[in-house]
Amino acid sequence: MWNICFFGLLIAFIREYMVQLPNAIIDSTLREGEQTPGVVMGAEEKLRLAESLVDAGLKELEAGIPAMGGDEIHLLKQLRSLNARIICWCRSHITDIEAALLSDTGAVHISLPVSDCQLKVMGHSWEWVLEELNEKGRYLKGRTGFLSVGAMDASRCRTDRLKEFISLAAESGFGRVRLADTLGICSPETIDQWSSDLAPWLPLLEFHGHNDLGMAVANSLFAIRKGFGAVSTTLFGLGERAGNAPLEEVLLAGRVQLNRDFGISLKKVAHLARRAAALAGESIPARKPLLGERINHHESGIHVAALLEDRSTFTPYDPSRWGGEPLEFVWGRHSGRKGLAFLLKEAGFNPDDQSLVHLLQFVRNESARRGRGLTKEEILMYYKGITSPEGVA
Repeated sequence: MWNICFFGLLIAFIREYMVQLPNAIIDSTLREGEQTPGVVMGAEEKLRLAESLVDAGLKELEAGIPAMGGDEIHLLKQLRSLNARIICWCRSHITDIEAALLSDTGAVHISLPVSDCQLKVMGHSWEWVLEELNEKGRYLKGRTGFLSVGAMDASRCRTDRLKEFISLAAESGFGRVRLADTLGICSPETIDQWSSDLAPWLPLLEFHGHNDLGMAVANSLFAIRKGFGAVSTTLFGLGERAGNAPLEEVLLAGRVQLNRDFGISLKKVAHLARRAAALAGESIPARKPLLGERINHHESGIHVAALLEDRSTFTPYDPSRWGGEPLEFVWGRHSGRKGLAFLLKEAGFNPDDQSLVHLLQFVRNESARRGRGLTKEEILMYYKGITSPEGVA
C-alpha cells in the first residue's frame, strides 16, 4: 500500500513541477536533416553548420551516421572540439556501434523498432528487441560517455511495451529514451497520454516528431510543457517526407507561449534555417512562420488601423526582432482610409476626407483591375494628380 501511495505522489509531483526543469533541444540537421531525399551536404558545409549551431547556443547535435564510412567518422572526430554533445546515430548492429566508437564523440544513439509493423517487416520479435536493448546497453556502458536509445515508431507501439522498453533501457545504462513519432501521426493528446502513462520516466524521455500531419511543432512544444527531458529538431524542418519539427519554429513557440529561450539565439537560428534551406535547394514559402517574406505584411483596413495604434493587436510577435521581415503595409482592395492617410502623411501630405475617399476608391478599383496590390509610388502619383490644379494626371 505504501508503495502505491508513493508512486501516486511521484506521478503527481512530476506532472506538476517537471515542466519547470530544463529541457534539452537537440538539433539533428546533420543526421536526420541530411536524410531529406536528394539532399547531400559536403563535409565542409556540415562542419561550418555545426560550428554555427553551437555558436547559436545548441548544446547537443545528432551529427552523423558512422556506419557510412571513413569520411563520416573523420567529420565526427573533427566535431569533438566543439563545446557540445556530439551524438552518433546507429542501428543496433555491432558494426555500426564499432564505427561509432571509432568516432570517439562520447555519445552514441541506437535505434530499435518497437511497433508490430516495423518488427514484422524487419523479421524480428519483441523478445529480440529486449535482448538487443539489454545487450547493447551493457556492451557500451563504460565505452562511451552518454547512451541514448530510440523507440522507432513509438506512436504505434502498445503502452505496456513502451513501459517495458523504457524500464529496461534505464536498467541497461541508457541515459535517454527517444520516443520517435516516425510517421508523424501523434497529436498533443498522444503526448498527454504518454506523460501520464510514462510519468516516472519523463526526465529520460525525448520526443522526436515528424511533420506529416503538420503537428510536429505543436507536439514538440507540448512534450516540453509536459516534462519530457528533450525534443529533437532540424533546421528548416528538413527530414524524410514532410520533414521534422523545425528548430526555429520550436524556439519561436517556446518564446511566445512559454516565455523561454532555452539559451539559444533565435535570430542566429533563423539565419541558419535559411542557410539550410539553400543547402537543400529549397525555397522558403512566403508565409512560413518567422522566415517567410510576407508574414509581416498587412492590407486589411481594420488591421492596419489597429496596428498603427498598437502592434500587438494583430501581430503575435515581431519577426524582425528574431531575424524575420519588418512590418510592411500592402495597398489594395482591402485597404482603408486610416492606412492611406498614414501613407500620405509619411510622404509629407495632409489629406482631407474628400481626397481620401476618392483615393481609396481608386486603390480598390485599380488593385482589382490589375490583380495585385499597388505600390506606394503609384498611389502617391495618383494622389498628386487628384490634388493638383490640373486634376488627375
